[in-house]
Amino acid sequence: MLPLTPAFMGSFLAAALCLSLLLVLARRQRIIRQRQAERILALQRKIDAALEDESGVFSPRQSFGTSLKEASLTTSLQRPRLDTMAKVDRQTPEKYRILAKLAAQGMDSAQIAAVLGISSVEAAQLLSLCHMAEIGR
Repeated sequence: MLPLTPAFMGSFLAAALCLSLLLVLARRQRIIRQRQAERILALQRKIDAALEDESGVFSPRQSFGTSLKEASLTTSLQRPRLDTMAKVDRQTPEKYRILAKLAAQGMDSAQIAAVLGISSVEAAQLLSLCHMAEIGR
């Protein structure tokens, strides 16, 4: 058996004191967490009560849910149209192909407008688009 010297007793008491201090601190932290959780729940109840109208319906939440459903429905309805519009393999309309060929031959917008039967303003715009498309390639 170990002799109970004052140094041994002192270290034993210090260890016991540290252990009890750790237990007290852990209990205190647990109590603080419980109080914080209760405060959060109380605040959530206050928020819910503030959002609730006379009929008992949560209009902001409900309207958000409705908007979300409508948005997803709209997206699903637009998806086929968007997919159709985004097809890369579509062939360029004939008017634009002819315009590009005429521009490559050196014709200006007035001459192209006369050949295609469109206004010179439209021909100038189409030429600008044609040049931008070439730059983008």
